[in-house]
Amino acid sequence: MSTEASVNWLELDRSPHAVQFYSGDVFLLDSLARFVGTAFEAAESVCVLATQAHRDGLAERLKALGVDTDRSVKNGQYVTVDAFQALAQLSVDGKPDKTRFDEFVRRVVLPLKAAAESKPQRVAVCGEIVALLWADGKAEAAIELEHFWNELAAQGCYCLRCVYPIASFSNPEQNELFMKLCTEHASVIPRESRLGHAAASVKQLESLRAVGQ
Repeated sequence: MSTEASVNWLELDRSPHAVQFYSGDVFLLDSLARFVGTAFEAAESVCVLATQAHRDGLAERLKALGVDTDRSVKNGQYVTVDAFQALAQLSVDGKPDKTRFDEFVRRVVLPLKAAAESKPQRVAVCGEIVALLWADGKAEAAIELEHFWNELAAQGCYCLRCVYPIASFSNPEQNELFMKLCTEHASVIPRESRLGHAAASVKQLESLRAVGQ
């Protein structure tokens, strides 16, 4: 059995707030296509907050899988937003603002929830806004934004997936900040070469969360 096959992707895809680390776009886009496809199969709505390149790559994979995104867009169940534009909309002076975040959720996410055909109505959100902040040297701001998303996940009607390139965490001086970032999530998806350690990573994250409470 391959290491990928040993990972319970369904459980990870249904996590209220998961963080995914990746080193290559192939792995990232394959897992995001699985995440979006799982949501559509459950009659949920989907919001993708990603860069142009990743939105294009995801669209190609969903088309190859036979996912009718045009129908979902028409029905108000699928929205894609450029990650840079989304970050600008929910920030003030380059930092995430709770009022702006709540406004973004009301304007972009809540209409998707109302359009979802699932019972209860749910929305799957995947994005890399937080990764843009971290890459820009704003680790504390990224953690603050993760906290905003975590509060949204606590409402119980969302499956959230945040994605980060593993190269962003090469500085050992940021280890403490990295741990803070992880504790804002319910599940972790390790980078490709560590898929076989997914279960252990989840247990480690649960331990970290317990210590932080």
